Amino acid sequence: MLKNIIKIFTSHLIVKAIGILNIVIVLLYFSIENFGNYSFTLLVLNLFAITVDPILSSYLVDYKFFNYNRYNFGILIITLFLGVLSYFLIDALILNIPIVLFILFSLTYVVSASLKSYLNIKDRYYNYGIVDVVRQLCILATTVIYFYGLKYNDYLQLLELNYLISSIAMILLAILFLKKAEIEFSLQIQKLKKLLFNSKFLIFYTAIVPLITFIDSSFVESFLTEEDLGMYSFSIKIYSISLMLVVPIFTILNIKQIEIAKENNYLNFIRGNFKKIGSLSLVILVLSILFNWVLVNSVYTIYRESFWITNILILGSFITYISLPFSFLIAYRKYKYLFGLGVLAILLNIIINYFFIAKYGMIIAAISTFISQFIINFGAAIFSYYLLKLNKYED
Repeated sequence: MLKNIIKIFTSHLIVKAIGILNIVIVLLYFSIENFGNYSFTLLVLNLFAITVDPILSSYLVDYKFFNYNRYNFGILIITLFLGVLSYFLIDALILNIPIVLFILFSLTYVVSASLKSYLNIKDRYYNYGIVDVVRQLCILATTVIYFYGLKYNDYLQLLELNYLISSIAMILLAILFLKKAEIEFSLQIQKLKKLLFNSKFLIFYTAIVPLITFIDSSFVESFLTEEDLGMYSFSIKIYSISLMLVVPIFTILNIKQIEIAKENNYLNFIRGNFKKIGSLSLVILVLSILFNWVLVNSVYTIYRESFWITNILILGSFITYISLPFSFLIAYRKYKYLFGLGVLAILLNIIINYFFIAKYGMIIAAISTFISQFIINFGAAIFSYYLLKLNKYED
């Protein structure tokens, strides 16, 4: 398991480094206000993930539990319908996004996410990493061309160029990495209905989690100034960097936890790993805070106001690291509890922001995110321990 985590972490570290370089270039050319609009548009575009990730997560669990022989890309037909609906909802209720940009982003996301899901199941983590690296390299290259070659300065045009090239690259990688004997495109309605029905609470939960960051930024955008949005967007970027280990850990644990669950070995896993995970989480917390301090005091001094906002968000990433490995609710198919935690987190998030953000500013958005992360991640770990212990899943 550790070897596979290192493989994914290596590629993810490269992806983060390329992503940081891309943001460095964007920050050079955009004002605080324009950077806020750029980041908020990306955040809204990423809401499309709600139509993809829940389906793929549910299918991954079923694939391992029922030992399917072929990966069925037919499940993406659900995404097609939900994606069209999501565009009209976003356009009507949140932000007017050019349809060309939405299509290019959606195509990039669907192809890359489904390809990575397939490679994850097949334990091809080297290829898995290549998908992310190539996508991020395409975004960086087109950003450089846009600013230094074309010398334009419009964030919507930049995003369209980013995702035009990256979508083409993802399609080419899919052709290269997919093996015909291991895949199918089956539209058996009964199987799709069964997947949706049996995993409905997991699907709802997976859809809820990405909404938290969006809701906070949306309240900042609605109640505060464009400069505040830029500051908070900067904090979100640093926060995402502090979470760089989550993807490799969660990718491997998604499979490993199912195997541990089948062997009824949950309590032994806790005993053998609690101190290691706690120590690693603490080290990441300290390094993230130091990185934040150096960045706002030595590099991007105009964003110094965001320092404590970012630190609160980083505390949320610490909670994620220390609790994620011990959350076995997905592995034991206890989806209702996950969904309940997600709903509670979202409700508190909205209530806190609605009543306090106008008076106290960005710090409320950060605090509400921290509380939401605590409820979802720490709550899932606590539920896992007591439910499985009380229900005697193990001897």
